[in-house]
Amino acid sequence: MFCVIYVYKVKFKSFYSKYRDMLFAYLMRRTGDYYLSGDIMQESFTRYLDRYGERMHSAPLLFKIARNALLDDQRKTNRITPLTEDDEPTGGNPEHQLLVRDEYRRVLSAMQHLAEAERDVLSLVVSSDMSYRDIAEITDTSEQNIKVRVHRVPGKTQNYS
Repeated sequence: MFCVIYVYKVKFKSFYSKYRDMLFAYLMRRTGDYYLSGDIMQESFTRYLDRYGERMHSAPLLFKIARNALLDDQRKTNRITPLTEDDEPTGGNPEHQLLVRDEYRRVLSAMQHLAEAERDVLSLVVSSDMSYRDIAEITDTSEQNIKVRVHRVPGKTQNYS
């Protein structure tokens, strides 16, 4: 019994280590709030562990749980957090910081002009190493729809970057 629990604990720890940064990045892109993203990330792993235990380790399922937790939070608080320049990354030399800050502002500006569903898909594509099929499963749309949304983003953001 101890051996089985230990093996499961090691497998889940590996799963957590592999996906925590990707999931956190996705949630940060969606919320713009460091603490809320951390809370939802932890809640997502907890829900995943409680509901699915040792049966499976599926990244698309984890991201779907996180997406649903985020939507639940937005419904509860009746808010959709806009992306702001206050969420800029820091670090590096001053010249590099200036270049990164400028690029970050352009991306934020362009993403503000996308529909919520497009921002969601783009955040999943950028934040994870999942296939379009997995992203389609998370968002309850077709794989073709995901491909079309990703293909159209550059045209929609061209005038804003």
